[in-house]
Amino acid sequence: MVSTNYSIYSIPIYFVMNSVAHLYSTIIFSGGSAKNFDNANPKSTAVREKFQKRVSAPTYARWERARAAHNNGNENFPLLIAAVVLGNMAGLDAGTMNWILGAVLLTRAIYVLAYIEITDRKWSFLRTLVYNVSVVQCLWIIVKAANVFAYQK
Repeated sequence: MVSTNYSIYSIPIYFVMNSVAHLYSTIIFSGGSAKNFDNANPKSTAVREKFQKRVSAPTYARWERARAAHNNGNENFPLLIAAVVLGNMAGLDAGTMNWILGAVLLTRAIYVLAYIEITDRKWSFLRTLVYNVSVVQCLWIIVKAANVFAYQK
């Protein structure tokens, strides 16, 4: 039985991992040059249109996939936080929490790489599969915590 609970560290690790996808999309967008990036209004339609005209279609598509991977990470961050908080509130075993949340971080890293790298629709199901594995891992912790709370005396 593991006595050290590292599960809360998964929250800042997840945040940093997700920031890497954002940084990568920004590097693609700027071409590695700060002069090509409008930090005052980076999401404007005009800026995106200029970028789309400036780069090849595959580069633009890669940027879109990197942005989408980052956005998906933002959308799923609350699920990870809920799993960490509820699992710890329920007193779930530290070893289990460490293992499952480590697996979540690994599957999220694979997911982001798959999102950015997979360009063929016939292989995109792999990305979806990895995504669902990461969601199920978080939900597993939440259900285990719910069981503890539901059956407490």
